[in-house]
Amino acid sequence: MTSERAGELLSQNLTAIYGFAFARLYDKDKVEDLSSEIVCEILLSAKNIRDDEAFWGYAWKVAEYTFHKFLRREQRAEGQLAAEASDGCGDSAPSPAEEYAALETEREQLYLLRRELSLLVKTHREICVAYYIDRKSCSQIAKEQCLSVEMVKYHLFKTRKLLKEGIGMTRTLGEKSYNPGVFRLNFWGDRNYYGELFRRKLPGAIALASYDVPMTAQELSMELGVSMPYLEEELEILESAGVIKRTGTKYRTNVVILTENYDMDFERRTKDIYPAVAKELWRDANALLPKIRTVDFAGNSYDENRLLFMILNLAMVNGYEISKERSPIAAPPELPLGSRGWIWGHDNEFKYLHFHGICMQVWNRAETAWFSAVNYRAIDRAQCFDHSGFSEKIEGACDAILGYPKNEKSEAVSWLLENGYALCENGQLKANFPVFNEQSFEAVTALLKALSEKVAACMIEVSDLAAEVLSEHVPEALKEQCPTIAKIHHRLAVAALLMEALIGGGCLTVPQTQVPLCVFGVKK
Repeated sequence: MTSERAGELLSQNLTAIYGFAFARLYDKDKVEDLSSEIVCEILLSAKNIRDDEAFWGYAWKVAEYTFHKFLRREQRAEGQLAAEASDGCGDSAPSPAEEYAALETEREQLYLLRRELSLLVKTHREICVAYYIDRKSCSQIAKEQCLSVEMVKYHLFKTRKLLKEGIGMTRTLGEKSYNPGVFRLNFWGDRNYYGELFRRKLPGAIALASYDVPMTAQELSMELGVSMPYLEEELEILESAGVIKRTGTKYRTNVVILTENYDMDFERRTKDIYPAVAKELWRDANALLPKIRTVDFAGNSYDENRLLFMILNLAMVNGYEISKERSPIAAPPELPLGSRGWIWGHDNEFKYLHFHGICMQVWNRAETAWFSAVNYRAIDRAQCFDHSGFSEKIEGACDAILGYPKNEKSEAVSWLLENGYALCENGQLKANFPVFNEQSFEAVTALLKALSEKVAACMIEVSDLAAEVLSEHVPEALKEQCPTIAKIHHRLAVAALLMEALIGGGCLTVPQTQVPLCVFGVKK
């Protein structure tokens, strides 16, 4: 920016510059001097200003710097005059500049004291507040804290020492105080009680901050820009849920996080695997199509594209089961919140996730039928089975599989009808997806065995590689979780990536309307 343009902008708002100076000095003559100096400094440094939008932000920084320089010069001049005029008659009244400097010092000290109080651990903080602010005696505090009077006095001594040391320190807020990042939880198990923990930003920011390096509560407080009274409660909740672990005074994240760096590294190493396998699956599925149509099940007359979706999806589902038999996934542990399962996280909005939910072999309450729905992201526009109200939707879907009368009061049944998963004919429900009995399901599964074996082999290969790559990206304390997380997350991802290769290669076509392409049911 030129000094001429800076002058134009200043002339439009000189009263603001004057007001800035007057708020700090009060003395009219000095206000005018300071205002003039600020204007001169801005004009001299105008070349450093990028554009009009940056002008006033830069101008106020210059004004603040010029004021402090002016203030130091005035203090030196006044000190020299006072020394020359001193006649031993006592101190003179402080100047406005000295009063302002004293006030600023007092404010700074109060800020530092409050900052250090916010960083004290709970016991130190509560005792300090009770004694110095609430004016309680040591005996009163001892009774409330269930401590001895001597221990209360020790905590007060320790707190004074910590406050004194802290006030003299320079502390800087961490990046996550203004950029908390994104943390999303993934769960594999029977009941997910963990989703609610991460509906707010702070728990996720804690998990991200303490992932690579263990941190004390005070370090987390500065990193996150959150004072201890608020942070302690979150730490307690996350620790009790097993998401973070405390060793001594330090906390570390206790779940694997699939970071974006890991996802990109893994994607680069595996991207050439899927097209070749997808090509083989497509060839074999087409060859099996005539035989599949001879098996007696509801849906064997679907058009070729839809029936091939069913065949290939069933091969993926069965392949996953075979992969678990040949290379078992560790039994899900009992989690602190009361369910069994595995939890892990992502540092992005599921950017590298290939599903919108999966349910496999979910039985109705009477165990007379079961249901499977795999929501590949690649088929979103045709199928996205909503897992909210899961239990009731499974009951409704199994009622359709069994051909039961429509339950007029069931919201789940209404949803299934509206979204094309079920039909209603003369008050009777009917599934709008393939339905097998046990014999026909076994017959189709036998026909698809070779396809399922190829899927399983690909899943095992990819998950073994994933375990190696993931161990390069996680902290040492979490490496033992890598094989299991890799098997759960990446074997299913293989199914999605193969399906994406089939769709992207033009083998399969996703309909423009809602059609449950990758859904099937089995009845006893």
